[in-house]
Amino acid sequence: MTFAETEKTELKQRFTETVVKEIVAFLNTDGGTIYIGVNDDGSVCGVSNIDESLKKIADILEMQILPDPRSFVELGTKYIGQQHIIEIKISKGESLYYIKKYGRSAQGCFVRVGSTSRSMTEQQITITHNKYLDSKVKITEMAGGIKNPTFKYLKLLLTEKGYTINEKTFAENFHLLTRDGVFNKMSDLLADRNEVSIKVVRFKGKSKADGIAFRNEYGEKCLVVAMTQAFDYCADVINSTRTSFRRGVRINTPLFDRDAFREVWFNACLHNNWADGTPPAIYIFTDRIEIISTGGLPANLSKEDFFRGVSKPVNDELAKLFIRLDLMEQTGYGVPLVAGRYGQSVFEFLDFFLRVTIPFAYEIDEEEWNEPVNDGEKKEQVTKNEGLNEGLNKNEPVNDGENKKEQVNDGEKKEQVTKNEGINEGLNKNEPVNDGEKKEQAKEQVTKYEGLNKNKPVNDGEKKEQVKNGDNKKEQVRKRIQELVSSINGENSKKELMECLHLNGRRNFMDNYINPALQEGFIEATQPNSPNSPTQKYRLTQKGLSIKLK
Repeated sequence: MTFAETEKTELKQRFTETVVKEIVAFLNTDGGTIYIGVNDDGSVCGVSNIDESLKKIADILEMQILPDPRSFVELGTKYIGQQHIIEIKISKGESLYYIKKYGRSAQGCFVRVGSTSRSMTEQQITITHNKYLDSKVKITEMAGGIKNPTFKYLKLLLTEKGYTINEKTFAENFHLLTRDGVFNKMSDLLADRNEVSIKVVRFKGKSKADGIAFRNEYGEKCLVVAMTQAFDYCADVINSTRTSFRRGVRINTPLFDRDAFREVWFNACLHNNWADGTPPAIYIFTDRIEIISTGGLPANLSKEDFFRGVSKPVNDELAKLFIRLDLMEQTGYGVPLVAGRYGQSVFEFLDFFLRVTIPFAYEIDEEEWNEPVNDGEKKEQVTKNEGLNEGLNKNEPVNDGENKKEQVNDGEKKEQVTKNEGINEGLNKNEPVNDGEKKEQAKEQVTKYEGLNKNKPVNDGEKKEQVKNGDNKKEQVRKRIQELVSSINGENSKKELMECLHLNGRRNFMDNYINPALQEGFIEATQPNSPNSPTQKYRLTQKGLSIKLK
């Protein structure tokens, strides 16, 4: 057996009290092994007083580290080259660990960096601690925001899978109630009507700066239905196939691997930090597709275990429901499948987000990319899952026509207005909608991306010009403001918002997003008198909140 120091292996010639630092570092990172009785060059020198050393290590685990790490540490010995050495195997912990006498400080908290153990910064300590706290918040124990939710979609899906529905115990059996008996956050996600909106945004080029070709929204309905419709759109409409011939053999090349995308997207919806309230999103560029979910790597899961396919769902009961509906399996093959086809580098772990980037097999020509979706594609989007909608109730139109394009002709405008009439009519057509409401509804659909203020009068000529000219400077500012407004949850720092919007340049972010939104009154600073404060954050005003809730 050969030894060498790595990010997961620490060698020590003899026992010293400083071993506590290495134990804490491995607990806070991805785990590892400490060998005592091995020189730095890997040669074995052995431990003479092995029993005494083992007792001291056991005392360290019991008395000097908080929280109690003993369930994550395995203490033993090895006999190599006629020498006894001590082996300390450490797994990744499920909390922020620190040396008791120093507390949660730079002196007490350590992480593994390469083959060394380093003190954590105050920012790292705060982020890690909050991440573990968030992971303990369960959507089944959070009170929901919908007073009398209905679950017709969910019941139909379960019935189609052979489950019998007991109306009296349905909510309890599927964990839609808190311990106090009120509908929980998970019930909000699965209700027929909710405020969850999943965005699928298609950009004109390789970056967001190239502008938005169009944006689809699938939401305000049962999460399972919305996420399935988003998948169908990407897999059936976006995932085009190119045909080539090689030596007389026909070769069909899809834009991306459908199975890999399915695993990434459904897992993003499952493991998303729904307690935070931000839904996952899909961003499509001319050379790749990105799937973003909040929460990042689960706090109790190492990267090594993640890539091995170890599954520790953030939302346990939601995972059980997905399994019942055949949306995922318990085998844990999803991540290994994606990594095997595209490599581990497609997964990017950020502090609060997980981004998976699936590269395209070929780059889409920009002119081809920006062509409007044809009638056949539109029809496929609208009628996808029609069996589900018909099964609910033929008298209950479903809001499947949520394609909010920026560049559409007059005929498409009318189609969008018609398809979205179901929004305000509700699940029951028997709820009357007067002519004034319909006209206002039509006006909102036409002017959706012409301005954030729908009360601003716009004549017909200006409307056509705004729709056609997506690169108009004023229009770009408004779209950026809307993106920013959609990204804010509670109070957010510049760094958090830039990560959410996938922006790098701080000056560009301030000039094109923050400052215009401040000037228009959609957001406000938490420290208006100290605009350059390092702890500055931003939150929505009432005006901004009204735009986000639309």
